[in-house]
Amino acid sequence: MSMENKIAEEVARVAPEIYKDLLKPAAGEVGSVAGRATRALLSPLRAFLWSWEKVEALVVEGVSKRLESIPEEHRKTPDPEIAVPLIQSLSYTAYNETLREMYLNLLANSMSTAMDKSVHPSFVQIIRQMNALDAKTFEKLTSVEGYQRVINPNVALKDQGQIFISSMPEWFVGWTIDGHDIFEVSSSIVRLGKFGLIELMYDRTPKNGSYDDLEGHQDLIAILNAYRMDKPDMELELIATRSVLYVNEYGKQFKLACK
Repeated sequence: MSMENKIAEEVARVAPEIYKDLLKPAAGEVGSVAGRATRALLSPLRAFLWSWEKVEALVVEGVSKRLESIPEEHRKTPDPEIAVPLIQSLSYTAYNETLREMYLNLLANSMSTAMDKSVHPSFVQIIRQMNALDAKTFEKLTSVEGYQRVINPNVALKDQGQIFISSMPEWFVGWTIDGHDIFEVSSSIVRLGKFGLIELMYDRTPKNGSYDDLEGHQDLIAILNAYRMDKPDMELELIATRSVLYVNEYGKQFKLACK
């Protein structure tokens, strides 16, 4: 049954007399109003669906600047399995500066014989699944070499091992990205792991390095104190599993291809 018919039936139940007289025009009007509302909600998206001409102009301008640093003898036509889906993706992500730059860098590198072996078709799909937060989180993670300390914190009943699920971010690295909180950064880290760019090693620790700064971080203490105020009859504490993460070889290759 269509939504229009469902609405019409509800009108019939509540106001049968009115419905008898106005069934056809009322149903048509409801459909028209719903259609106008839908179009109004979707219309802002038109600005983000770029035409081929607009995308082509962006690509030509963006790639031309990058080709200036590539010797002419190293320039080549990009492989279609990389260029075609990449340009298609740009038609609806070009407004996002962070992702746009990654796409253009990837395309330019695929046009260099010195770099094209570092470019893989799967990289287009990875960027397509990313949002700006993911790109910025990955950028920050790649600025550190080797293992990075991270904890998996929780608010718990003291000495009882019982925790409050989702009270803390799943993965806490001690920093955030502007405009985003520690929970959003944690979710981004999980996504980057699913993309295959980083390795999350739960309950593994490096040989050296203290976790005190993470376990005593003010953001986590603030959450703990909020729980204590909300549940004054309970003795609560912050517990944390010490873990590590690192950017793997695939992630390093992705970084090189998109820079």
